Amino acid sequence: MGGLALGIAIAALSFVDGPGFALAQGQQAGTQEQLDRIEQKLDTLIERLGSAGQQSSNGNDSQPATGNDGARKQVSAEGDTSQGYQRGALAIARVAPAKKDSLPEIPADSVGSFVYIGGAIPLNELSRNGVLYTGLTSVELQGWLKIAEPGRTQLAVEYRATTGSNVFTNPGCIASLWLEDRSIGSQHGEIPMPAREQKSVSFVFGADLQPGLYKLRAWLACTEPRDLRVLNAQLLIKTPVDMNLRMIDSGELLHQGS
Repeated sequence: MGGLALGIAIAALSFVDGPGFALAQGQQAGTQEQLDRIEQKLDTLIERLGSAGQQSSNGNDSQPATGNDGARKQVSAEGDTSQGYQRGALAIARVAPAKKDSLPEIPADSVGSFVYIGGAIPLNELSRNGVLYTGLTSVELQGWLKIAEPGRTQLAVEYRATTGSNVFTNPGCIASLWLEDRSIGSQHGEIPMPAREQKSVSFVFGADLQPGLYKLRAWLACTEPRDLRVLNAQLLIKTPVDMNLRMIDSGELLHQGS
């Protein structure tokens, strides 16, 4: 910019009061006034050149984002739930399978959804979660699992049921889990009947994980026993710093909000 300013300044000197320079060789009168005017015009030119340079610099700062910028945003999102993530996992309610052989199959259609923030899921009464379906449901969880400590992490699914006394066939249950679209296990079993007092069955899975966010998917389903009173499912976790399995916290489950 210095070379450009000098060129404009020289051009300005050649056009501003040119005869005054010849007079300055022999006459001292009026010279100072001409110099003052020239100096003022040079200051104006330099000021305009400075403003143009500043605007050019600001224009360079507004270049489109690069791939590296996107990577930094992704890292920020993984460490900060404010970057498009919200607490809880999306729970998609589907009709419970009628037969034990159908337990591994995830139906294509759903009857509703809600955000799961931990605790018991009332599979026989999801109207408490805003799902307008009165029959027994199964649930598919979709979201992100937030891991804070490196090491072995256990995830478990526990079913608890209560029935009347006139039940002689055990209902079947299944739990299937995926992390980053890779299966970490699928287990199935039965809840012993009758369950006049609460009966349960649990399935435990494990994986060696590093701190970060992991895409989580879980399929929780049971067949319906006769005279069913209560059938709950809940997701449990045991991190490297926990001594026992515990209910998963809403801050450990995330989903991408709109």
